[in-house]
Amino acid sequence: MLRAATAVFNCDEQKPSCVKCQRAGLHCSFRNGEPSIIFVHASKLQQPSEQPFQSQKSPETDRKDSSANGASLNSATDTPPSEQQSWSTAPSPKVSAIIHSACRDEPGFVGEERDNLRLMHHFTVSAHRAIAPSQGAVAVWRELIPQLAFEYDFLLHGILAVSALHLALTSQVDKLANSALALRHYTAALALFRPHLDSITSSNIYPLFAFSCVVPVYIFGYPHVSQFPTNPLPEMLDMISVMRGCADIVMSGFEWLDSSPFKHLLLPKPNDPPRALATEIEHALTGLQERNHQTTTRPALRDAYDTAIETLWESFKLAGDMRGEKSTALPFPVKLPAEVLMMMREGDPMALIILAHYGVILHWLDLDTAPWMKRWGSTTINAVSETVGDDWHEYIAWAVQESKKTTSGA
Repeated sequence: MLRAATAVFNCDEQKPSCVKCQRAGLHCSFRNGEPSIIFVHASKLQQPSEQPFQSQKSPETDRKDSSANGASLNSATDTPPSEQQSWSTAPSPKVSAIIHSACRDEPGFVGEERDNLRLMHHFTVSAHRAIAPSQGAVAVWRELIPQLAFEYDFLLHGILAVSALHLALTSQVDKLANSALALRHYTAALALFRPHLDSITSSNIYPLFAFSCVVPVYIFGYPHVSQFPTNPLPEMLDMISVMRGCADIVMSGFEWLDSSPFKHLLLPKPNDPPRALATEIEHALTGLQERNHQTTTRPALRDAYDTAIETLWESFKLAGDMRGEKSTALPFPVKLPAEVLMMMREGDPMALIILAHYGVILHWLDLDTAPWMKRWGSTTINAVSETVGDDWHEYIAWAVQESKKTTSGA
């Protein structure tokens, strides 16, 4: 019968030999090899308990024992057929519970299950490339992070959120439905994510860091499918604050991350020797430094502005070395002095001019690769230009000119 089944014959399961095997002159026995399917008689199914997979963890703690469960399931398929029951392989209680449940419930996938499978497929096929900050990080996002997400629900919700968001940004098909899925998964992810921040360990640092990379993608991208702000400056400053918060997670476990595949997601380092900037960029940044020393009277603030401008210098060099790499948007928010961020919120012209130059890097990413970055750079530059007085316009002229270009100047 095994031969008839594997030869795609229509086996009638007669004993000791089925008709098909008799006609073909084949020896018919289930013992002639290990079947690739588990044959289970209905009488061998065990009744499952009320909660066959009851978790021992709190609701917000994720399933860290998934590999152990997988091992027990695999062991059932490795058990040789019983000598007394040569036609049957008795399943483990967990397998019995799964089979019993499958037979009892309606066949097929319900809408939410199908949506989640569709989103995971899109993530591994396409969306992960739009998230990965560099080419070296593509494999981490495609393979390692989805595997990790099946152990931590907050990360699983996070990647499903950005997958739905990517679909909403890149396709008009089911745009509203995908936008709603993105919001639902992101809201669930945040609720599950926050409790883990109370205790960062060598085990949870990797999913926490991966999710901290998801957050900026979502907050940059979601306004494109809801309502893009007419004045982007408050939202842009909130995004910078979020990215600075993500850097705190990195600092909590930097040694662990730097010695793992996640090192490809850390801040990039400039080339050595450093790349020379284009003349117009050098001129624009030198002008900012001179203006700072002419107009900023408080020494501590003047030094903070100098640090911010130096960070811009580094970021533009990275943008030239790594054209189109999304990681080039990270150093400025992470290294920006807190005092400068505060002055940006207060509308100080020097601080806003510095922000406008960061907008140029975002605009280059908009032109190159990242759907999340669309319009953020150019609208930030234009908003600053409309906010500062006429005596500042010469210091933002280069940034305004760059925002009108349709090809990257990096």
